[in-house]
Amino acid sequence: MRALRLKTSLFTFFFVLFTSILFAQEQPKKSFWQKLNPNALANRKLSFVPIPVVQSSPETGLKVGVALDYFFNTDKDTLLDEKPTRDSYAWIQALYSFRNQVAIEPSWQIYTKDEQWFLRGRGGYLDFNERFWGIGNQTLGRTDYADIFYNRYYFQGRVLKKIHQKFFAGLNYNYSNTQNIDLEGAPPSIFGEALGTERSMVSGLGTTFSFDYRNNPFSPTRGWFLDVSFTHHYHKFGSAFNYKEIQIDFRKYFRIGKQDFLGFQTFVHSTKGDVPLRELPRLGGPNMMRGYFMGRYRDKQLWATQVEYRKPLGKLLVAAAFTSVGGVAPELRSMKISDLRYTYGAGLRIMVNKAKHLYARFDFAMSTEGDSGFYFRIADAF
Repeated sequence: MRALRLKTSLFTFFFVLFTSILFAQEQPKKSFWQKLNPNALANRKLSFVPIPVVQSSPETGLKVGVALDYFFNTDKDTLLDEKPTRDSYAWIQALYSFRNQVAIEPSWQIYTKDEQWFLRGRGGYLDFNERFWGIGNQTLGRTDYADIFYNRYYFQGRVLKKIHQKFFAGLNYNYSNTQNIDLEGAPPSIFGEALGTERSMVSGLGTTFSFDYRNNPFSPTRGWFLDVSFTHHYHKFGSAFNYKEIQIDFRKYFRIGKQDFLGFQTFVHSTKGDVPLRELPRLGGPNMMRGYFMGRYRDKQLWATQVEYRKPLGKLLVAAAFTSVGGVAPELRSMKISDLRYTYGAGLRIMVNKAKHLYARFDFAMSTEGDSGFYFRIADAF
């Protein structure tokens, strides 16, 4: 069964890869520099260019593939350095990992002219496998885990209207359909009373409030950001599970001297109701609690905070050091200090697009429990 799914996923992956290159070849020829900067003033037509992608994280190992990236600005009638609207982007990635995982995912973040509307979202298809140690803080040992194989189709979208300056409010929608779930490597008892171990489909609608006073969405150095969303997953929305979800994401950036700066982030993910296994908040990953394998701990409530210090090393390099603390619990009020987890690490950022202030980052992180991970991604963690 998994072999058939893998063949189908590989066929889809290479089909997207081939059509992406074919589509790009139909565009007018441009210089190499124009391809890396498709929003140059002389070129205002939508033009996707295939770019090789290499990523790495503990959850996937090495991932390779192709991305069609497009950066643009909706203020076409003003000079580049006078635009009141921040840059937007849209891209689609087709990636294959050395752990036989396939991901085809579009993503977008669009500010309309004068930032009257803010559109943000992502979606796609995954043929994925992840590790499972249990729910809560009393889990299997670090090297003992079950493997969960599944196919997932998902969509997460937001439509926000500017209320005042950099304050936006609007609607969000979440859809996730996880199919063909296959559990291997551990006794069924570790799943306990977990829901959605055979299949889970959720559909939720909610509201989002967002304050975005960052100077740059890709690698901010000053300002602050607060995003609060409430999502209700109900049968009347087509969901197979009824539950509520709240996410709070706060970030603040401080200058230290002329060039150095400190970034701070706190994230809360709270759920209540019948939450299926795949949708439970998960600790770890490439952006928050780096060092822990994503899903090392999972439960209905998650809280985490991190601090990162960044120091420029010339014009193209930035050194970083970071630390984080977080935990999970069935209820936020039941979270104990003894259940908190800690990570720390360091990394290097290499500028890949000066105009957009966009970096590729290399991070190595460890946890106080002996977990570790190497991360290679585009854009800063937060």
